[in-house]
Amino acid sequence: MAPAPPQPRGRHDPPVPSAPVPPPPPPSSRSRRLFLRAAFALGAIGGTAAALLPVLRADPREAGPPPTEAAGPPAEPAEPIARAELFDEMYGGRHIQGTDAGVRIDGRPLHVMRRADGSYLSVVNHYESFPTALATARAAVDDLGGAQLSLAGPASH
Repeated sequence: MAPAPPQPRGRHDPPVPSAPVPPPPPPSSRSRRLFLRAAFALGAIGGTAAALLPVLRADPREAGPPPTEAAGPPAEPAEPIARAELFDEMYGGRHIQGTDAGVRIDGRPLHVMRRADGSYLSVVNHYESFPTALATARAAVDDLGGAQLSLAGPASH
């Protein structure tokens, strides 16, 4: 018996189901992600190794003896350590007193900071350096005029 010829389909007949078509392969995002992870890990390991290489190659014998094993008495400092400058005077009608570490004008604290070059500056005149804390306090009195310092102190940033 011969196979029956296919039946002609009408325009409104449902389509005949066929075998499912496999989806197209996903873009290479997974392999790209794996590549980027590996490259980051290698970069982090290489950077750490480069940073630690001088430390790992250093010879501990070249560093010298530990401080507890140093021979002889401790060396004298090249420059004598300066004692704190103590001052207490009237300047411009104001009572200035203090040391290098702290200054008061009329009993109110003036925040004085020491710079790396050894000069001083204050919160009243933050843009000019002075050789001593006393000179800084005198400049602050000149800049304050008739105003008083705040009792609250400097505000934190």
